[in-house]
Amino acid sequence: MTSRPSLFRQAAISIATGLLVFQLISGTGVLMFILLPLAQRSADDFAALLVLSARTWVELPPETRPAFVLELESGHGLGLQEVGEATGEDVGHHHPYMSFLRTALARRVDADAVPQVTETADDRFHADIPMAGRVLRFSFSADRVNPQPLLTLGLTIVAALLVAGVLAWVLARRVSAPFARFAAAARQIGAGERPPELPESGERELATLARVFNTTAAQLAAQRENQNTLLVGISHDLRSPLARLRMALGMLAEERESPLVARMESDVAAMDALIGAQLAFARAREREPASPTDVDALLGEIVAAAGGQAPAAIRLRTSGIRCLATLAPVALRRILSNLIDNARIHGAPQDVEVVRRCCGSTVLIGVRDRGPGIPPELRDAVFRPYFRIEVSRSRATGGSGLGLAIARQLADTHGWQLALKPRVGGGASFWLAIPQAASAVPESPSVMEG
Repeated sequence: MTSRPSLFRQAAISIATGLLVFQLISGTGVLMFILLPLAQRSADDFAALLVLSARTWVELPPETRPAFVLELESGHGLGLQEVGEATGEDVGHHHPYMSFLRTALARRVDADAVPQVTETADDRFHADIPMAGRVLRFSFSADRVNPQPLLTLGLTIVAALLVAGVLAWVLARRVSAPFARFAAAARQIGAGERPPELPESGERELATLARVFNTTAAQLAAQRENQNTLLVGISHDLRSPLARLRMALGMLAEERESPLVARMESDVAAMDALIGAQLAFARAREREPASPTDVDALLGEIVAAAGGQAPAAIRLRTSGIRCLATLAPVALRRILSNLIDNARIHGAPQDVEVVRRCCGSTVLIGVRDRGPGIPPELRDAVFRPYFRIEVSRSRATGGSGLGLAIARQLADTHGWQLALKPRVGGGASFWLAIPQAASAVPESPSVMEG
């Protein structure tokens, strides 16, 4: 069964994708219609300053030119010198602002003049402008070039990623949190408990869903209580006349022995056992509080009690040190008693084995027999109430048909797992997995093996 993506994950991805697409579109718009035009305007203004300064320097008398150069340096951060020819690699093709600057310079000088923008190792840019048969080099630092549209776009994208991630997490958590509460409450109902009422607040749809859920939970709790009351009443109303019948049959048997009377007594006993099994199945939905338990000691008591009915028929095998765990001891006793009875009735009584393992944080308890086994297609069906396998599981072999159903219901109610596996060499293995922190050394045997 493939894992399905969570609502939180899907909501987060959808919200983050939407925000990122919006940020990319808006960032591209800002870049194309605001940042780039501003950069072009700034480059055009800077080119006008450079060309004007070059023309002024050419027109000034030679003796005043040094003072003009100092004024450019102090007032505009520009260095000016005359060079023989333009040198260096033009940086306009990989620097957007410098490309704008070179284009703006080309528009402002003579048609036959080709300005060039270069960069040196000291991180300074140089604009070589042909003017009046000379080449004037204006030098300026990278700090002089303020507009950086690509850097701005990059920072915008990074900020968008951070903002989109945070917003997606918050919004997705807000969307998925109510459903997590619904799932937890539904699990409590499945375990036979009545969950606390969910808050009927928030958005209209969620408030309506919470109100319907609370109403349904209350109705289910009332139905369950009525069902238990009805079963208790039926048990009392049926067992009272059965007790009178048993007494009357006993008195009749004392007066005259008869096979018919013996069969009637057997039928009365079977009816009483069936009523008891039905009540046990109904009460299996009631969760028992967990308590610290010596699992090995409890298993020893269960095996000893079962062995008293069939001496030397059941063996207990444990591995590792003693296992201490927090669990529901009465529920565990009822589950294992039913499994052992099932193995004794339908398996080979002399080969019934109870196995205990502690693997990490899970207590594993197996009940194994050497009977005919169960076909793979029926391994889930045997846990259904009153289900019987033909011939080998007929009523003549005993039992009410509810033993395994009660064991499965008790396991589900307490959050345990009960599974049927084929036993190596023939027979059946019922394994009960109790997930919790068990006080035992972790072991390596495979989980739920035959």
